Amino acid sequence: MVAYELIKKLEKLPYYNNLLKSGVVPISWVDYKVIYEFYQKEIIRLIRGGFSQSKAKRQAKTNASEEFNIGESTVYWIVKKMKS
Repeated sequence: MVAYELIKKLEKLPYYNNLLKSGVVPISWVDYKVIYEFYQKEIIRLIRGGFSQSKAKRQAKTNASEEFNIGESTVYWIVKKMKS
């Protein structure tokens, strides 16, 4: 199971907010999930706009870094983390 799927399952738990508040689940995971979902939606949007798969991925990383005011290397790390 990849990290993204695990976070989605944890969110369904009735005590998910308690896990966040207590630090059992790092609050940064919420941000990572939002950034990863934005990245995924950008890939789809760019491919529909005529980009190739590889160019869409590169551009989606750039777009996510601009949207969330973080470095492209951070977006790369988040994507890698969410897929692992």
